[in-house]
Amino acid sequence: MKRAWVLATIGLIGLLNGVLGALLAAEREAALRSMVDVAALATANNAKHMDEVLEIVNRSMYMVSEFMRASERIAGLEDVDIHRLLVHQHRITPILRSMFVVSAEGHLRYDSRSSSPARIDLSDRDYVHHHLSGNADILFIGRPVISRISGEWVVPVSRRIEDRFGRLIGIIAAAIDPEVFFATLHASALPNGMQAAILSPSGYVFGCLPKSDCLGQPAADWPLFLQQSPAPGAVAASRRVSVMPDVVGPGAYEISPRYGMIAAAAIRTPDAIADWLSRLPAYFALDVVLSGGGAVLSAILYRQVARRRRAMQDLAEANARLEQRVAERTAALRCSEQRLTTFLATARDAMLVMDGNGTVQFLNPAATALFGYPADDVIGRNVDMILPGLSNDPAALSGSGCFDTHGWSRQGSGHELVARHRSGVEFPVELTLGRSDSDGEAIHVGVLRDIRERKLQEERLWELANLDALTGLLNRRAFMERGSALLEAGWRLGSPVSVLMIDADHFKAINDGFGHQAGDDVLRALAGILGSAVRSGDLLGRLGGEEFAIILPGTDVSGAEHVAERLLADVRGVRVPVPGSRRELTVTVSIGISVSGRRCRLDDLLAAADRALYVAKSAGRDRQASAA
Repeated sequence: MKRAWVLATIGLIGLLNGVLGALLAAEREAALRSMVDVAALATANNAKHMDEVLEIVNRSMYMVSEFMRASERIAGLEDVDIHRLLVHQHRITPILRSMFVVSAEGHLRYDSRSSSPARIDLSDRDYVHHHLSGNADILFIGRPVISRISGEWVVPVSRRIEDRFGRLIGIIAAAIDPEVFFATLHASALPNGMQAAILSPSGYVFGCLPKSDCLGQPAADWPLFLQQSPAPGAVAASRRVSVMPDVVGPGAYEISPRYGMIAAAAIRTPDAIADWLSRLPAYFALDVVLSGGGAVLSAILYRQVARRRRAMQDLAEANARLEQRVAERTAALRCSEQRLTTFLATARDAMLVMDGNGTVQFLNPAATALFGYPADDVIGRNVDMILPGLSNDPAALSGSGCFDTHGWSRQGSGHELVARHRSGVEFPVELTLGRSDSDGEAIHVGVLRDIRERKLQEERLWELANLDALTGLLNRRAFMERGSALLEAGWRLGSPVSVLMIDADHFKAINDGFGHQAGDDVLRALAGILGSAVRSGDLLGRLGGEEFAIILPGTDVSGAEHVAERLLADVRGVRVPVPGSRRELTVTVSIGISVSGRRCRLDDLLAAADRALYVAKSAGRDRQASAA
């Protein structure tokens, strides 16, 4: 027996070393897999963002293209109309440095930065050559170049402008700020040593990390193009993939399915496992300690085994009886669990089972579909993983059995919480919890319902009830409700509250002379001017027709008159284009002012301001007047 014990001890020590070696190998593989996951996530996010950026630019250029397509040829349009449209599209697309039109002969024709651009020959640019060669009207992504106007690096994208017969009449192009690509790369939290890049479908670098001097460099000789042969929509990730120069190790690349932009990330294997390598000496020392300790423990156990063998014989019969009882109880539990599992698995509502500390024990298929996680990824984890609202209550997550003391286990109670999908998207749910006890341990069964649609409906109803449909300002009901509260607060603080009543001058003449569309444009323009002029604590609303009102808390009559003069000046400078015409309307307003000197109702202040407004109208309009 002694010889067998010694052999067994040697075998166990060998097994221990084998297990430790396997653990080290598994940890190394886990480090590599982790880097692959980081690279795959970064490339997926970067590729998706590039498609979104190019889609925004494509839509802006499409608006210009369709506008110019309406004419038989470019010369048929007014230069000022085309320039104004380019300026507008450039302004609403801040990622652009410019938007311009190239004629069918390859010369710069229009530019958003200048109403009279220089006649620059751009026929040598790759995007101009692409469209002049008769290619289809799709977005073309050119190689990065230095602008001949500004001297800055830009990334040109373009598309053909055709007339109704399909003939080329020009090229609409946009110059994207390269900082967009570098900002996208910086937004991904990459580990030390990992390199990332964004490439064009034609093989030019648009941005890279950690270096920043790679813009415009050709990438045709990169392993990604020489070995992988990427195609649109392709995705690849591996622990040993070569996608970037001089980088062999965990990496990934993804090609955006819409525009073919390539996002790549990779890290050298030694950099990926640097932490693992630094821990090897500690593991070696641990192996020596465990092996020596195992030998000593084996000798001690050998002396105890002889005595225990006799005791084990006495316990054998008792164990047989105990096993019989355990088998009977196990069968009963298995039957009960099978019934419960069948019910939960077939339920249409998302259901989960938790213990008293909030650890998830079971999820049904509806719950896995709701959260996007496989059941094995959630079971055994705290419910905070999918219901992050619990993280605000440290006592509930302390693991001390306090889960039942914070309102979560009241039978049948419902709570609105914020749930988190596997993708990171958070959404509202309603959770109803029930509790039962098994052998002194609390078991909670939760039923979850997705209430996103209900929340959206509530938000839509609020907007319909409180906002003016034309201007987006508060409607009369909401303005009176909030304004009364502001007035009451000012009275309690002992500070003055001023009211400005604003009315557009000759608005009926605008509607009658230029149409209701022009009148609506005027009202929207006035709403924009008033909205940009008020402070964050002020209240602005449209009371009806062409009447607006502003409440200025903490403002006396002199302050209100100063605000009114600034509004009069701002409105005088506005120009509203007449739909279907090259004309522009000028607008003026009249303003009536009233100030609360004591406790009063909002209706009384509005009435006083309305009387002052009538005085301003009678005095010639385009002016202010204060209530006596």
